[in-house]
Amino acid sequence: MGVPFYLAEMEDTFSRDVLIAGEDLWLDGALVGLEEYRYRWTAKVYAGRIEQVSLKLRGDEVIAISCTCPVKGLCAHLAALVMAVQERVEES
Repeated sequence: MGVPFYLAEMEDTFSRDVLIAGEDLWLDGALVGLEEYRYRWTAKVYAGRIEQVSLKLRGDEVIAISCTCPVKGLCAHLAALVMAVQERVEES
């Protein structure tokens, strides 16, 4: 499912179309409730229906990632999550 990968390598990991769709979701505020506990990040994405997304970090490496949507692999919901996490990590 494209893991592990480093946050900084996101553009090399997700397809261009998925990145664009994920950025739209993120910038439109569709990703809500972003929380971190013991290196595991979770949120919900509202895009027609509610999807639960999560990822686990080791340093700046994504070692696990999941989404409840029917897409097999890296979806726009996960791209939005990675963008939000990357922003939070850079702020701290």
